[in-house]
Amino acid sequence: MFSKLDKRRKEILSILSEVPISSTQQLAEMTNVSNETIRKDLDALADQGLIVKVHGGVALAPGNTSEIPFDLRITKNPDQKKAIARKAVSLIREKDTILLESCTTNLELARELLRTPELLATLIIVTNSFSIASLFDGGKKCKQMFFLGGWINPSQYSALGHKTALMLKDFYVSKAFLSGAALSTEFILTGYYQDDVEFQKNALSAAQEIILMIDSSKFGQTAVFAITSLSAFDYLITDKALSSEESSYLENAHVRYIPA
Repeated sequence: MFSKLDKRRKEILSILSEVPISSTQQLAEMTNVSNETIRKDLDALADQGLIVKVHGGVALAPGNTSEIPFDLRITKNPDQKKAIARKAVSLIREKDTILLESCTTNLELARELLRTPELLATLIIVTNSFSIASLFDGGKKCKQMFFLGGWINPSQYSALGHKTALMLKDFYVSKAFLSGAALSTEFILTGYYQDDVEFQKNALSAAQEIILMIDSSKFGQTAVFAITSLSAFDYLITDKALSSEESSYLENAHVRYIPA
């Protein structure tokens, strides 16, 4: 278990993974502590090389691959993730084979599928998420389940790494549901962790249709590692109201937009 101090500092890193540059005042308000307390936290994180001070506030240190625990990530923007998941379920058809990568939005998608047991019973599920596998009772609630093994990442409740990504190459599913840490103004999807990025890159060639699920807080942001351009996806599901530039890009790239 994390101490209250450790949990708050992990939360700061989680916030910075979604809002790459944040001010001291913003972080104090988001973590419900004083400016003095947040400054001490930031000094400690900077001393550990996890963050750097930049114009306008602080940011994750370049190349920082410190992972934010799944339990903390799932608390971020829960209403948006639930809305996105409900829209995602509408794309799933009976007898589909679907890939659910380990991410908090897919956990919400899995919970939505539990509300349609007749549909779920016809599906073949491919996942690297222990949370999703457990939710489906190890495959008993769907037609069949394939778990992609490899290195077990205990903080993310998932299997990751090169072996996991290689296993994915053996599959070709109906639909792959993916997310990402950030979507840049140039419409490049990026991530913070190499293992996640390798898995997602392999997923792009493992599905007939690829669905990107991403909440509005991740737009206009950039992480460390490039995954692919937005044009690689068949669908974008988001709670964000798109600008004219974003709408035009999606139309030209033949990416279907589903508002959540």
